[in-house]
Amino acid sequence: MTFVTIALSAACAHAETRALLVGVWQFQSSQIMDLRGPENDLQAMETVIRGQGASDVTVLRNDAVSRTTVETALHALGLRSKPGDWIMLYYSGHGAQAEAAVKGTRDGDLDQFLPLARFDPDVQDAERFIVDKDFYNWIARYVPRGVQVLMMADACHSGTLHRSVDQRAWGFTPRLALRSSAQELKLASRPAPRFPSVLPGGQVPEEVTREDLPNLIYISAAKDDQLALEASLPVEGAPSRGLLTYSFEQGLTMPGPDGRTLAADEDRDGTVTVAELAIYLNGQVRALTGQRQESNAVIPAGKEALGVFAAIAPPPAPPSPPSPPPRPGLYVADAKRRASVTGDYPWRVLTAPTGADFVWDPGKGVMLRRSGDIVAQNVTDRNHVRGVIEKWDAVEALRPYLSENRARLMIGPQSNGVRYPSGAPVTLALRQEMSKQAGDRYATVFNLASDGTVQLLYPDATDGTGKLAPDQSLPILDSQVIAPFGTDHVVALVTRSPPDQFRALLRTVEGQRAAMRLVAPIKALLASGGGEGALSIGELYTGN
Repeated sequence: MTFVTIALSAACAHAETRALLVGVWQFQSSQIMDLRGPENDLQAMETVIRGQGASDVTVLRNDAVSRTTVETALHALGLRSKPGDWIMLYYSGHGAQAEAAVKGTRDGDLDQFLPLARFDPDVQDAERFIVDKDFYNWIARYVPRGVQVLMMADACHSGTLHRSVDQRAWGFTPRLALRSSAQELKLASRPAPRFPSVLPGGQVPEEVTREDLPNLIYISAAKDDQLALEASLPVEGAPSRGLLTYSFEQGLTMPGPDGRTLAADEDRDGTVTVAELAIYLNGQVRALTGQRQESNAVIPAGKEALGVFAAIAPPPAPPSPPSPPPRPGLYVADAKRRASVTGDYPWRVLTAPTGADFVWDPGKGVMLRRSGDIVAQNVTDRNHVRGVIEKWDAVEALRPYLSENRARLMIGPQSNGVRYPSGAPVTLALRQEMSKQAGDRYATVFNLASDGTVQLLYPDATDGTGKLAPDQSLPILDSQVIAPFGTDHVVALVTRSPPDQFRALLRTVEGQRAAMRLVAPIKALLASGGGEGALSIGELYTGN
């Protein structure tokens, strides 16, 4: 992987980036399961943050994480920081909820907290848990207002799955502890901050909320009603990772489609802004989890265009051609049918379902993915299997280049990620965002069916060139769900001029299982768009 070093502009050459990275994966508890991902997350985050120019980095792991050690480390970082600096405050591990000591506040009637190693809900030690309000109080007291704080929590405090999972193929682990006891659990009293305030006059409110901190940019792994997940990435058998952390690492280390700027730099101007990072992470987490999880960002007013950490230099050209992506694992229970898919194919054949990215059940004609979904039906032979897997390979190849700051596909009328049963109404629309530059924009929308079959949706013969009106929300589809069921991927590409050659290719392969043929042309169109293009992929899950 190519890592990119930030080049500080003259205006902020004095600024430094500092970090406090915290991870817990060994809980030494009969009530809280251990995790596999935070160990790998911490290693990746330390590499990324040092690659962004940080030399003042504190890392706390497992039993070294306590209320005292975290508060002390944050206080020390605040003392060393000066206006213009950045502090990255990061946590990877379990989250949980408990009944709030004071109800009716802006934060609701439940406290969000992080259970640390050896946390016991029955015999509580205040050193073994940290409430989110503790972080806000510490930031308010210990970090000067001119220092920007990027706080990222790869954990969840509540949530559920928006659609059921098939346990034959479920490769994700929720980062949520004590899920059933939030209403009954009451946390013990917590000590007051142990250090005096570093602010002039030392005055801070007794109880601070996130909204009180104009220098805090907060990114959480999931919305309140979702679970934060970890999984082996990019395929089963790889190291386990938190989805938010993996996306953050890719956004700040991978080159974008032009090969010159970072993947998270959606307008390709050489700087990843706070808003761009938030949009990038949201799209990546949705894509990695099959729309089950969606990261959330809280950005103070006026900080959206702020560059993350500092101005980012273009990534250097890779020294050699990139290695091919790892092949996904395929499991087939029937030994005879397993032999029919064994050979030189774009997958690894497994002899056990553990660690499979895909499961093919020839008896029922279905294929499942590790997201726990039946992603294709009527799968009867090797060619059909290949069409399904290559479709997902194509989507994964395009995923790092999702750029939804200009336009995003919206599937309705139900919430994002919900499975649509047979006969249910479904709508699809392309929502535009305001462009920085004046000029025409053109939409091309096509569907990759569950078996990889290509279908051009827009523009058709009656839509002309597909030119979009300014800020237009373009209706694409208004229909009902019918068989065959599975997972369709609707792809929207927005360009500055009509992509005539690409549309000709779409018409040529229409009705064929040819998803992989579309990847390189899409990347080329994004690279030539000068940051004004957009790529959005909507996932539609259907079936009963």
